[in-house]
Amino acid sequence: MASTEEINELLPQTQCKMCGYPNCLGYARGIIDDNASIDLCPPGGESTRVRLAAIMGVALSSERVLLPEPKKLFALIDEESCIGCTKCLVECPTDAIIGAKSRVHTTVEKWCTGCGLCVPVCPVDCIEIKDKSDSASNSLSSRTARQRYELHLQRLEKKHEDTFEQTYVTFDQGSKEEMRTIIEAVVARKNGNEDSGYKG
Repeated sequence: MASTEEINELLPQTQCKMCGYPNCLGYARGIIDDNASIDLCPPGGESTRVRLAAIMGVALSSERVLLPEPKKLFALIDEESCIGCTKCLVECPTDAIIGAKSRVHTTVEKWCTGCGLCVPVCPVDCIEIKDKSDSASNSLSSRTARQRYELHLQRLEKKHEDTFEQTYVTFDQGSKEEMRTIIEAVVARKNGNEDSGYKG
């Protein structure tokens, strides 16, 4: 019986969600745990389907419609139209898009898997999926793509933790200040001081 890890190793690691799962690992789990179809990975093409069938012991019909072999794609950003909203940065599974808030973003072509997740979140429609150039330096192995995705998840988790900490501290300090104001106002009212400014 194949393992989830063995299945995941065969997938292209584009993390594109075309299979209906949140990422390639999720699809691998779906194949093992939910008997998900092995036909759900367009970026993997026919070669991936054949390998999945072999490792799962599934017979492929000779009359099946062959999946086209995938093209090497990347997301091209129209930098003149980019407003620097950073929404695409969050979506990119390999952190192939670089930029800062309110600054122009650009794509590092060799890191991009062409998953297309950045396209629908762009509010100004300035991202287009294009064919990669034939340069060998522009090809990203599935292993490297997976490593970059794992680093991407770690970065998002760290950012979430930092945001939570800052929010908690701000809320805590704000609550103390508000409580102090209320107490002072109550004391002022009790002493007959109507100039406290507190009307609660």
